[in-house]
Amino acid sequence: MKEYEEIRELLTPRRDIKASAELRKRVHGMMESRRRSSVRMRWIWGGAGLTAAVVALLLLLPVTGMSAKEFLHEAIKAIREVENIRMTAEIRTRAMENFSYIDVGDNFVTHRISISNADSIVRWRVDKGGRIAVGNDSDVYMWVVPLKIGWHSGSADRYKMLGYLSALLSPGRILETELQSCLHDSRAEYAVRKSGKEIYLTVRAEPQGDFENPYRLNSTIEESRNIRRYVIDAATKRLKRASVSIVKEGKEIEVLKITDIHYGASGQFVGNLPADVHFVEVMDREVSGLTGMNAMEAASVILSAFKGWNHRILDRVIAPAISQAAYRQHFMGAELVSVGQPFHSGKEAVTYVPYTLRLRDGLLVHHNLALRKNDADGWVVDGGL
Repeated sequence: MKEYEEIRELLTPRRDIKASAELRKRVHGMMESRRRSSVRMRWIWGGAGLTAAVVALLLLLPVTGMSAKEFLHEAIKAIREVENIRMTAEIRTRAMENFSYIDVGDNFVTHRISISNADSIVRWRVDKGGRIAVGNDSDVYMWVVPLKIGWHSGSADRYKMLGYLSALLSPGRILETELQSCLHDSRAEYAVRKSGKEIYLTVRAEPQGDFENPYRLNSTIEESRNIRRYVIDAATKRLKRASVSIVKEGKEIEVLKITDIHYGASGQFVGNLPADVHFVEVMDREVSGLTGMNAMEAASVILSAFKGWNHRILDRVIAPAISQAAYRQHFMGAELVSVGQPFHSGKEAVTYVPYTLRLRDGLLVHHNLALRKNDADGWVVDGGL
């Protein structure tokens, strides 16, 4: 909590000051000092949380005449006083893919987001058609609709399950997180202006991660050169519109847009779970893994196990309930043709191994098996099938 105490200290002046030249100088000095340190903060994209980004900018470019303390108080109050919020987001992705996945070549997929903040308990639902997640302050459930398989975890795993969409669901703490990110991210460029009754925020950010191999470049918003544009109501401090564009080969491509937001929407319960979905406990997904070999060797062992569906190997790298529901029918009997040199790409601690499989019907599959090390230093499958 020490990191949040620093933010609270920054936003609690000893007297009710405006964003003076001296204050701007102090904040600029803090940003330069933090930039030289080894601390790297994860920028979490969010709609409700973007108000805090505006707060950080107001410390440098005052547009409302309010002190930072007043503006933050009003921003938090504006969000928390709304019991129910419904919004629609259009994202270039695929209906069954992870919530963080994007592709500039895909069509827009509609995401319906509902938040109920009644009786001090936040309940939420994110539905992209082929994949749905619901949760509250203590539990997160996510499932793939056609496969009727899902996962259950505690709230700590919400970011892993939802990626950047998780920021939309905690309007309280995300304000502090967004502000801290603005103070630490020296590579992002911020521009804010007020026009009439609206405040416009534009953020230009560089991709986060190692892209010596560009495989993961532009696969998520964080792993892309992107431009984020937000419009909030100057009077209510509420988000009105938002969009994210990826800059690829000098061309700006819009990949996300929020244009439909309803505050105080009808209070429907959003936490209902389907009766026909089998949920796997996330803690049970942490299988033992393969040890004593490098990534290329592990990939060869795993992919070779598909031919006879060797469950003694597969159950060590993929949770049995998931492999049975998602992979057995498609990959059983497949023959490994080749594996390539492992590589890294992006911001996650994942190793990718190129492979070619020949399926039962003779079709060749070329992809990259995603492997990661578990807590026992064993290789487990993280994707790529």
